[in-house]
Amino acid sequence: MMYPVKHFKKAMCTLVALSMFALTGPAGVEAGSVKMKFSHQNNVYDADQLLAETFKQLLEERTDGGIKVAIYPGTLTTSEEEAMEFVKSGTVDVDTNSAGHLAGFYKDIQFLQLPYLFKSPAHYKVARQSGVIKEILAELEKATGLIALGIYSDCNGFAIASTKPINSIQDAKGTKLRCMQNPLFVDIYSEFGFTVTPTDWGELYTSLQTGLVEADDLGVYCNNIFKMSEVVSNYAILRQMWTQKVVFISPKTWAKLSGEQQELVRSVANDAIELTDAWQYAREQEAIEKVQAAGGTVTYPDTAPFKAASEKVYEKWFANNPHWKAWYDQIQFLDPDARMPKAYQVK
Repeated sequence: MMYPVKHFKKAMCTLVALSMFALTGPAGVEAGSVKMKFSHQNNVYDADQLLAETFKQLLEERTDGGIKVAIYPGTLTTSEEEAMEFVKSGTVDVDTNSAGHLAGFYKDIQFLQLPYLFKSPAHYKVARQSGVIKEILAELEKATGLIALGIYSDCNGFAIASTKPINSIQDAKGTKLRCMQNPLFVDIYSEFGFTVTPTDWGELYTSLQTGLVEADDLGVYCNNIFKMSEVVSNYAILRQMWTQKVVFISPKTWAKLSGEQQELVRSVANDAIELTDAWQYAREQEAIEKVQAAGGTVTYPDTAPFKAASEKVYEKWFANNPHWKAWYDQIQFLDPDARMPKAYQVK
């Protein structure tokens, strides 16, 4: 995936997809019921599909069928840019988009993907409800013209998959790594010592197979569901980054809902997000155990040198975005493993 431009492109495939939807009619109220289309760009084994299925089931149950949801997994477009256009036009009601892509529309979304910003799933769970995140999502809505229902973690950044073992930061040096061509990601992995190698997503499998690239940052579970595990068998667990996805709903769809329905949609989206995040963490651990059982290599390098290398990333990005430092301090304050009542603190 290449780092996105700011403006939507009018591609012929957009017209084809729009024509397909015309056969089923526009989203909205029909015969007293609300019918929603939920799309995402991944396959049916991905966390996006679980989120969509959970959203559908909960919303239909809690409205006694008053709101119906149809899911379109990876069938409309593989372009997140086009997907956003569908949502903006109201052709699609709900969609998920990666924060790495959204940075082309609102650069401050990058803050959430700073290296080692979140220390654990518990820290991330608390921080996601913070004022910082709410502020970022509010500004993202202004920048995109869409309504953000919430964020959840993507599987990228949990681990480095490679064709040779990575036991330390020294092993990272010179290793050709493919990541999204997002300036922040490139800075992070360059400081870690990797040679960041631009590679189209559709060519990653063969690039790993032929040695054009030697590593990716998809994490263990995602390498498995996208079949990259067929050509890589080494995983370094760094938890270096918590990449994000955002759930959007179309403003046109939103305007058709009553206040009560809007509140319910937000509640259901939050429940689906909580489940999806917990599910992803469990699947990541399960995938690690599967690799080990199959004789693959799983390493746990000392993360201290990687965190030290991250300081240069912080220095650069804080200099360009001074308000990020205050956000960072607020997020770190919310780490439950670093907080305790004063009475428990040893003097």
